[in-house]
Amino acid sequence: MNINGFARGLMARNCTEERFLIHVATCVEQQLQEWDAQFEVMVMKLKEYEIFVKYGDDDYHLRISEEDVSTLQKTGPYHLDQKIWRELENQGLKILEGFGNYLDTVLN
Repeated sequence: MNINGFARGLMARNCTEERFLIHVATCVEQQLQEWDAQFEVMVMKLKEYEIFVKYGDDDYHLRISEEDVSTLQKTGPYHLDQKIWRELENQGLKILEGFGNYLDTVLN
């Protein structure tokens, strides 16, 4: 997956928290689907944002508050991505390496 750091920085500075989170979730889903088309990512807004990743019989779930999204968005253009990927990894999702520069940018 190709990424553009300049464009992501503009988005982080100018998008609402919800719009930015949806964009990041879409990037996460695109990366996962490069590994296997069966991956699905869903974002729901309840009291907090709920992010669900489904892959066959495996499910991953994380919650993030609006305040946390806003803080991460203001801290850096890829900090929200980092939080999501680290949480998914902590829940047992195997991160594959060598699939473009998106994860290299996010996780390094």
